[in-house]
Amino acid sequence: RASPGSRSRSGDQRRGWLPPSLTTGGAMSLVSPYQVQGKWTHSSGGEIEVTVDNTGKSVVITHPTVGKQTMDVAKFCQGEGLDYFGFKGKLEGNKITWNNGVVWTKTG
Repeated sequence: RASPGSRSRSGDQRRGWLPPSLTTGGAMSLVSPYQVQGKWTHSSGGEIEVTVDNTGKSVVITHPTVGKQTMDVAKFCQGEGLDYFGFKGKLEGNKITWNNGVVWTKTG
């Protein structure tokens, strides 16, 4: 009998972890901070920049009206969507559509 902590693949999964954007398969499409990283144009004007810090645990968002914010990836990336100051965003291709009507379009 195997001990409870020695399941065949659980250790392998942790060591071989990749952001969801780099893995294939699976029914859910989890948003990775690396998919959102880059420069975006705000639908009301101005540029937003999203960077992932070197730990991979925080995102730094520079927004034209809100300024620069550092957020935990776990708070910003909410499963299949995004959460920024309570606004819910959906990433589709090169656009993020927020529930307040704002759209961010990726530029770089």
